[in-house]
Amino acid sequence: MGRTKLKGVRLVTEGPEHKRYVQIDLVTLAKEPEAVEEYLDGLIAESRRTEASVSHETLLRSLKKRAARK
Repeated sequence: MGRTKLKGVRLVTEGPEHKRYVQIDLVTLAKEPEAVEEYLDGLIAESRRTEASVSHETLLRSLKKRAARK
């Protein structure tokens, strides 16, 4: 997985590539909220690695079009 383990956070899986749940100790969440957030951000990024990406310019054009419609 390559990710540093975080004490108080447990990733529950069904097989090596089937991540299912994240268990977070509330004490860890209270003491290290930024570390927990970084861990979760990493999991989300990893899960989206095969999704198509959108360039920054394309996103800006789309947002400007939406704003113009309102």
